[in-house]
Amino acid sequence: MIKPDDIERIVDACRIEEVVGDFVRLTKRGANYIGLCPFHNEKTPSFIVSPAKGIYKCFGCGKAGDAVNFVMEHEHYSYPEALRYLARKYGIVLVETQPTAEQKKEYDEKEQLYKLHEYAKDFFIDQLLHTPEGKNVGLAYFRQRSFTDNTIAKFQLGYSPQGRDAFTQSALHKGYSAKELEKSGLTIIKDNNYFLDRFRERVIFPVHNFSGRVIAFGGRVMSAGKTDYAAKYVNSPETDIYHKSNVLYGIYLSKNAIKKFDKCYLVEGYTDVISFHQTGIENVVASSGTSLTVEQIRLIKKLTNNITIIYDGDNAGIKAALRGISLALKQDVNVRVVLLPPEDDPDSFARNHTMEECVAYIEEHECDFITFKAKILLADAKTDPIKRAEVINTIAGDVALVNDVIVRSEYVHQCSDLFSIPEESFADAVRKKYYKIVSEQRAKQEETNAAEAEQALDLSDTVKRHTQSIMPRNKAQVAEKALMKLLINHGESLVFFNTEQDEPCGIRLDQFIYNNMAEDAIELSVPEYAELYDLYAKYAEQCDDNVVKSMCNGASEKLRATIMELLEVQVPKTSEEGADSTIKENGVEDYSGVLLENAVRILQFLRLTRLLSRRSLFKAKLQNASEEETDVLLILIQELTQKIAEIEAILGTTYRNNSEYIC
Repeated sequence: MIKPDDIERIVDACRIEEVVGDFVRLTKRGANYIGLCPFHNEKTPSFIVSPAKGIYKCFGCGKAGDAVNFVMEHEHYSYPEALRYLARKYGIVLVETQPTAEQKKEYDEKEQLYKLHEYAKDFFIDQLLHTPEGKNVGLAYFRQRSFTDNTIAKFQLGYSPQGRDAFTQSALHKGYSAKELEKSGLTIIKDNNYFLDRFRERVIFPVHNFSGRVIAFGGRVMSAGKTDYAAKYVNSPETDIYHKSNVLYGIYLSKNAIKKFDKCYLVEGYTDVISFHQTGIENVVASSGTSLTVEQIRLIKKLTNNITIIYDGDNAGIKAALRGISLALKQDVNVRVVLLPPEDDPDSFARNHTMEECVAYIEEHECDFITFKAKILLADAKTDPIKRAEVINTIAGDVALVNDVIVRSEYVHQCSDLFSIPEESFADAVRKKYYKIVSEQRAKQEETNAAEAEQALDLSDTVKRHTQSIMPRNKAQVAEKALMKLLINHGESLVFFNTEQDEPCGIRLDQFIYNNMAEDAIELSVPEYAELYDLYAKYAEQCDDNVVKSMCNGASEKLRATIMELLEVQVPKTSEEGADSTIKENGVEDYSGVLLENAVRILQFLRLTRLLSRRSLFKAKLQNASEEETDVLLILIQELTQKIAEIEAILGTTYRNNSEYIC
C-alpha cells in the first residue's frame, strides 16, 4: 500500500501540463494550454489544461480532473497504479507496506497482469545477462545484430531458456498462480497441469504501452532446426492489458522524439525500431508485423500528423505499405512512403548507414502516397485497359478520403497527368467516391449528433433556449434555401480558384459544397432541404450529368415540388451587381467567380451560426460554472469570438445584418 505522505509528495510534484503533455499536443493560450481532447474525437479544441489550478477540463465531453485522474482515465489505471506511474516520472521512491492476504485478494486482475509481466521481463533479462545459456545463445544473437549493451538495456531485451517450463516454475515459486500465468499468455497449460513456457528458447522483446509499462512480449526462435515446425516469431495473445491493434512497438521510447521532430517513421518489426534508435533516429515505431490499424494511427496522431512509412523494397514490403495508407488518410494525417533498396530492410539499412545517411536517403526518396500507390498498381496493370480502369478507381477512392479540398484538387491534377486521362474525368471518379463516403458518414452522424451534444454539455433548459434563439428559424430557412438553390441550379458547373501555390484549380460546384459541409460538419436544419441534400448526393454518385433530371424521376411528389420551387434560370446576383443582372444557363461557366462567391458566403454564414450557437452554449454555462470552469470557459468564448469576427470580416457585414448576403 502507498503511504499517505508519499501520495502527498507525488501530487505536489506533478505539473499537470507535463503529465497531459506526454499524451496530448498542447498549445499555450495565456496562462493555460489548449488541445484536442484525447477522450473523444473533435476537430475544434475544447480541452483545456490549467497549470495554476492543476486541472484539465474538456468542454466537449465533460471529462475533468487532476494529473492522477488524467492518468487513470487515459491509461485505464487503478488509483495506486496511476500514483506509481507518476512517482516513476518524477523520480519519487516509494516505500510501500506489505499488503495483507485480504488486500492482496482485492488487487484487480489487471494489476496482477502488469505485475506478472514486470516479473517476466526481469526474469528474461536475468537469464540473458547472468546464465551461460543466455550469454551463449541470446546475448550472442544480439551481438551478431550489432546491438550495444546500452541498446539492450534501453529496450530491456531478454532471453527465455530452453527448459520446458523454467519461467513458469519460477513464477509459481514467486507466488503467481497457474490461472494468472495462463491468462497472461506466458504459460500454456495442457491436460493434467502440463506446463509449457510460450517463449521458451527465444530472445525476448518486451512490448511497452504509451506510459512505459510492459504489457506483452515478442519472442524470436533461436534453434535453427526449430523453424521447420515453429513460427520464427511468437507474440503474446490478447489479454486484459494487451490489445494488439492499440499498440505500437517503441512508442514509449520514441514519443518525445516524435513530438520534437513533428514526424513519425513507421517500420514493421522489433529489430527495425531498435536499429534505427541505435543509429540515432529515435522518432520511429513499429506496427509489429500487423496491418496498420485506426487505433495505432490515432496513437501517432496524439504526437504528430506526419507519418512516413518505411518498408522493405521487396513485394511483401510494398503490399504491407499499401495496406496502411487508406486508413491513415481517413484520420487526416499526412502520409508519405519510402521503399528501401531491394537488398535492405529497415534493420539492415540502419545498421549499415550513419544517421545522416539514413535521413538523407529518406528525405530524397519520400513519396506521397498517391504517386507511390499509383505507380505500383500501374506497373502491375501494364497496358491492360480493364486493370488500368480498376487502378484509376482505386486511386480515386483514396483521393476521396482526403478531407482538405485544396490537397484533394492537387491530387486530381497530379493523377490525371499520371494516368494520361482528362482531369475532369478523374475528378468525376473522385466525386462519386466522395459522395458515397459523405452519405455514409452523414447517415451515421445524424443519428447521434444531437443526443451526444446535449449529453456531453449537460444542457439545461436555459442553455437550450439560448441555442434555439441564436438562429431564428426563418433565417435558417433563408440560408439553407439559398444553398439548395445553388446546388439544384448550378451544382454541375465548374468553379475555379487559386491554390496556395497560386495555380488555378477547377472543381464542380456541388463537390465544393459537399466538401465544405462535410469538413465543418454543417447540418441542414430544415427537414425537406436535408432530405433533398442527401438525395442529390445519391444521384450525383450515379450519374455524371443531368443530376436534377434524374432526381426528379426518382423523388417523391413532395420533394419534386421542392425541386420545382428551387429551380431558376439565372445565377444569384452578387452585392456588386444590379437588380436586373441575369446570366443565361448556356453562359454559366463564364461566371464561375459569381457562383463561387455566393457559395462561399452562404457556407460562411452557416459556419457563423454554428460558432454563435457554440458560444451561446458556453455563455449559458457561465451562469452556474465554478471558479475553475469560468476561467476555461472564458478562454473558449474568447477563441470563438475571434473566429466569429474573422468570418464576419470575410462576409463584410455582421450577424445582425446578415439577410443581404443570404438572399
